[in-house]
Amino acid sequence: MLEIYTIDGAKVYDLDTFLAEFAKAVNAPNNYFGNDLLGFDDCLFGGFGLEAPCKIIWKNSNLSKQRLNSEMLRAYYEREKNLYEEGLVGELKEFIEHGRTDATEQDCFSYSRVEYSTYMIEKATNGELDLFDEIVNTIQTVSERASNKTWTIELILEE
Repeated sequence: MLEIYTIDGAKVYDLDTFLAEFAKAVNAPNNYFGNDLLGFDDCLFGGFGLEAPCKIIWKNSNLSKQRLNSEMLRAYYEREKNLYEEGLVGELKEFIEHGRTDATEQDCFSYSRVEYSTYMIEKATNGELDLFDEIVNTIQTVSERASNKTWTIELILEE
């Protein structure tokens, strides 16, 4: 059976209100559907209320598009970059403590996240991407990234 979920973009002002609205729409346990973009992406693959195949209808998406702008995306990835830079230091320290004296930044998980955050900051600063686009892309690519090919999500943007 095809599940249909509806989110109201009039209630979306930033990432936190988007996640809350999405959690409400899918009846997520404890109203949790991630607390950042990575967590949101993870939740899209099941276990947090959403059942696929499904259709997500995003009403008033034009309002969300206006609010979830490039500046919001830039600020998000600047925070992420700072967190992962701190994590990078900790990962390197842990490698050394475990005898990996040859370890470099590139050996750390956090390194790729710092690089990706830097890339996204540049895209947002140049006005090439906004938070709305990032969320839409995350939802629209779930079906091709899912190992279970019946796990399909169709996103419909309604003005």
